Amino acid sequence: MLNILLFVLIAVCKYPSFSQDSVVEKKPQSISFNGCVKDMQTVYIHNIYQDWLTTNLIHNRLNFNWNISKSITFCLEERNRLYWGEVTQLSPQYANYIAADNGFVNMSWNIFTGKSYVLNTAIDRVWLDFTKNKFQITFGRQRINWSQTYVWNPNDIFNTYSYFDFDYEEKPGSDAVRLQYFTSPSSKAEIAVKADKNEKLTAAGLYRLNHWKYDFQALAGIYTQSDLVLGLGWAGQIGGGGFKGEMSYFQPLKHFCDTTSVFLASIEYDYTFRNSIFLQLEGFYNSNSANASNLILLQVNPGLLNAKNPFLDGFNIFGNISYPATPLINLSLAGIYNPSNRMVIIIPTLTYSLMNNLDLSLIAQSFQSYNPTLDGLLQTSIFIRLKGSF
Repeated sequence: MLNILLFVLIAVCKYPSFSQDSVVEKKPQSISFNGCVKDMQTVYIHNIYQDWLTTNLIHNRLNFNWNISKSITFCLEERNRLYWGEVTQLSPQYANYIAADNGFVNMSWNIFTGKSYVLNTAIDRVWLDFTKNKFQITFGRQRINWSQTYVWNPNDIFNTYSYFDFDYEEKPGSDAVRLQYFTSPSSKAEIAVKADKNEKLTAAGLYRLNHWKYDFQALAGIYTQSDLVLGLGWAGQIGGGGFKGEMSYFQPLKHFCDTTSVFLASIEYDYTFRNSIFLQLEGFYNSNSANASNLILLQVNPGLLNAKNPFLDGFNIFGNISYPATPLINLSLAGIYNPSNRMVIIIPTLTYSLMNNLDLSLIAQSFQSYNPTLDGLLQTSIFIRLKGSF
């Protein structure tokens, strides 16, 4: 299998004429195609003196875009994932977890499954877009990104995702209809309606404008037919660095006058120094009471997180510093601290550009806590990933 992967990666680098950039360089085309192939080895360590568990993933993504006319665009994107190893073998429900699809239409299928392997293919983007003057309407599975901050996104009520799922850069999509009206080059109003696998609707409207050199946004709607949701967000600069924030308030419709509401808020500041060091700080507050099982969700099944409870409860602090040590090597160190659970998460990353469109990454995610009741839920994961894009 490794030989097959290397052959594909070499072919990608040797024949760049198939890349989207090359097509654009020749002349504008109505059809574009690109993608990537990744091989990732993962090691799970619960106790360094006990058995380590391993798994391997070959991940292929294909993106197809067709500009049917000046007004109509069609998009189809899918990913194919082959898992095998000890984790797959020791987890009877692993194949079901891989095949899970939270959309209204199930577009995830396990092609082959065995005792220690599973091959899955899933369509996470398939939409038709129509644009006319200041109006734009999009039907189908799409990414509706209303967030402003980096790690935690209270305004992202349609596509909750986990920061730890770094191998899914595109992030999940929603089965939705989205209407946008651009009132000016820097402001717009939009309405989106999404249906999930439980046939529950999330419907909301958002208005975004620019004032005082800041982008402001406000949203209101109904989340999964169960909660009224209100949100605010902003993005701008202070002292030459990016300053962003967002907050959302969820009030259950069945208990509208009680105290079961949930409040989420995040605030971020990032700055790039003259020597190219990039510093990023973010704080997050979650009023939703959580329990220790959320740690399992974070590490094993981030797809089960939701917009009302995207991370551990209470206050959370994130910090990240990255530096391009050479034109080919980038180093970063990120950390998260949650005082309520006495949780510390350390994430070092090294990325090396082997050649054009071919990167090698070494990433670790270490969950540690001073709370002895959480010892059985903590582990360190080490990832070695080779990624080729075409």
